[in-house]
Amino acid sequence: MNSTMSPVCGGAIIPHQGVICLIGEDAAVRDSLAALLQAHGYGVIAEARHARPSSLPMNGVFCVVLDPHRDGHDEAEVIAETRAAFPDLPMIAISHGLGRPLSPAARVESVLDKPLAPERLLDAVRRFRPGRARVTP
Repeated sequence: MNSTMSPVCGGAIIPHQGVICLIGEDAAVRDSLAALLQAHGYGVIAEARHARPSSLPMNGVFCVVLDPHRDGHDEAEVIAETRAAFPDLPMIAISHGLGRPLSPAARVESVLDKPLAPERLLDAVRRFRPGRARVTP
C-alpha cells in the first residue's frame, strides 16, 4: 500500500497509510485511540470539537472516527451534527449506548459499542480504502 508523509509532534515526519479524523471531547479516550491508530500505521488528526473548523487540513483523510459522548447532548444528535460537518467521509461512531436507533440520514457506516476492543476499531477502519479519500472544502 502506498503511504504518505505526515508531520507529528516535534516536527518529525512519519509515513502513514492515510489519515483518520478522530473526534471526541474526552482527552484520555482521544489520546488512547490516536495512539492505537498511529501504532497501526495511520495518520491521525485528533480534535475535541465536533464541528469541523475551517482550518482543519483534510488532505488524505479517508474516514472520521467519532466518540459522540458530549455532556448534555444526545449521542444521536452529536452524530447528526458531526455528519453535517463531514458529509462526504465514512463515519465510525463509538457508542456509550445510543438509547435510540439512528436515522438513515445519519449515514454512519459502523457503530461500535463500548467497551471497545481495539481490533474491532481497526477492522472497521480497514474497510475503508484510503485511496477513496475525498477532500471537502
